[in-house]
Amino acid sequence: MTKIRLGVMALVCATSTAAAQPKVNTVELADRIVTKTAGIKEGEIVEISGGPQDLAFMEDLAVAVRKAGAFPIVIYWSETAHKKLIDAVPEKYDGQTNAAELAMAKTVNVRILLPAVRDASILEKLPPARQQKIAKANQISNDTGLKRNVRVIELDNQLAPSAARAKTQGVTEADLAGMYWAGIGADYTAIEAKGNELKAALAKGTEVRVTHPNGTDVKFKVKGKKVLASDGMLSPADIKAGGASVNVWLPAGEVYLVPVAGSMEGKIVDERMIAFEKEITGVTAEIKKGKITNISAKTGWDVIKPRYDAAGPQRDEVGVFDIGINPNIKPSPKLETFVAAGTVTFTTGNNVWAGGTSKEPFGLLFQLTGTTVTLDGKAIVEAGSLK
Repeated sequence: MTKIRLGVMALVCATSTAAAQPKVNTVELADRIVTKTAGIKEGEIVEISGGPQDLAFMEDLAVAVRKAGAFPIVIYWSETAHKKLIDAVPEKYDGQTNAAELAMAKTVNVRILLPAVRDASILEKLPPARQQKIAKANQISNDTGLKRNVRVIELDNQLAPSAARAKTQGVTEADLAGMYWAGIGADYTAIEAKGNELKAALAKGTEVRVTHPNGTDVKFKVKGKKVLASDGMLSPADIKAGGASVNVWLPAGEVYLVPVAGSMEGKIVDERMIAFEKEITGVTAEIKKGKITNISAKTGWDVIKPRYDAAGPQRDEVGVFDIGINPNIKPSPKLETFVAAGTVTFTTGNNVWAGGTSKEPFGLLFQLTGTTVTLDGKAIVEAGSLK
């Protein structure tokens, strides 16, 4: 299932230039994703979707799927088509469940998704109420895939390169592309080992505290909560568990859980949040009993406010705590990603992807670098460095 990102549950994208792409052996990478990441078996049906910038890679994935004795279905979409869709489709159809997506959810065993749209500013044109209605109408497709334990491999995690994203992330498009492919090509055996270590520690722990010199100071209970990891590979145990355990986001490298309900207290300060490729600065959220009771920003809140006001009450529930563990992705002040080693992410709204129960389409994304995280008083992240 796609992670929530400021209320946008659709895939988000733009055209990437060939000059920005580093040399990558996509044939080898496709084989790795099919065999080791997704564990595709003979006879399975595999959806592969993406846009114009990824057509060659999608072909390699389709061939790798067929080499495994499985059957690929390739779905094409584009940023241009998405703009036309927003402009042309009447509002009266917003409440329709997408019958094509529902049929796919009832049919496929695996979904390999590349973001066809990477410029989120395109989606700002769609009014908040319409976004909510569309997302809720398609929840049945998400639920169907989850119940059938459809394995979902998303090649994005906020890093799939484009001109718009590079500008937002404060890097060149070439640097973003290099980061993306380096992250996907990381040693997932090592990441799995680090993830298992951190999962075991959190599973045995009782209370987490996150602090930062910017004023962030929040604590919450984790005792008894299931801890999940996106480490780039689906183990037989993951596949047997199903549900949220069969989600993988590439570049991989994060450990996450749903905090004990009502236990979070304190304050989160995010110096830079991104919505529709626009910057919101100085976001401060006060939290009591697991919910945001007051939120403000120094600049840019008008970008989020209409969506926030249109959302349901679960928009304020802090439903996911996430720690990045990918050593190939280095954190920086402008980099917005889940996976950079030592980065801490809190999300509100939808947390089904993390094993929770909230299906609220809108969500806030707080991504913090430089934090100190303690588990029962012992540091597991210190000043942004993963211990």
